Amino acid sequence: MSARRGEADRTRLSRRRFVGLVAAGSAGALATGPVPGVAAQEAPPKAETRAAAPTALEKEFERQKKSTLATLKTIRDYPLPPGGNLAVVFRALRATRRTR
Repeated sequence: MSARRGEADRTRLSRRRFVGLVAAGSAGALATGPVPGVAAQEAPPKAETRAAAPTALEKEFERQKKSTLATLKTIRDYPLPPGGNLAVVFRALRATRRTR
């Protein structure tokens, strides 16, 4: 039973790590823009002249995209003094000794 618990601990993400990964992935996806070649595959046939109404999923995606862009703009517009402290500083943790 302890082997299973050990496996779950190694594969489990902390909430902070998960949120960080989601934020980094979202920012990366928004920064890169559309993938070349995909737009040509998804383009509707030329015979259709009317644009289809966006689905609920597309509306939600656009809403989240606007929200993320607004958040990034707010973060980027925040004034920082030149030569300030770094946001992240690596400090090695001391090894703890286990007693038996």
